[in-house]
Amino acid sequence: MKQTNAEQLKKGQDVLEEFRQLRGGTVLEFHKRMSNDPALMRAFTDQYLNCNKTDTQIPRKYRELVMMALGCAQGTATTIRTHGRLAIEHGATVEEVGEVLRLVFFMCGATAIIPAMELFDIPEE
Repeated sequence: MKQTNAEQLKKGQDVLEEFRQLRGGTVLEFHKRMSNDPALMRAFTDQYLNCNKTDTQIPRKYRELVMMALGCAQGTATTIRTHGRLAIEHGATVEEVGEVLRLVFFMCGATAIIPAMELFDIPEE
């Protein structure tokens, strides 16, 4: 389904561009698809601001680890990979990622953590 209303398309693209700037220039495919509905894109952008840019108390590394764990619990591979990678970029160690995944494994089972294995390299034998 694609938005055909030119006014709505323009609004959606404007909000998507704002979101792109907030994220440092990158958006995912699902963000682009979301811009078909400017109100949904606005709601997502506002929530992104609430969770990442205003009144944050938890350091970024830990917020990303929490998001990765929630992605595992929800079964959302994109969330797991994106926020796991961001946690690592913000200083999370192999041991910290592993500890979070062990907690998820304890609560949600082995299948919940399978997508997160892409975060790890294969060790040399």
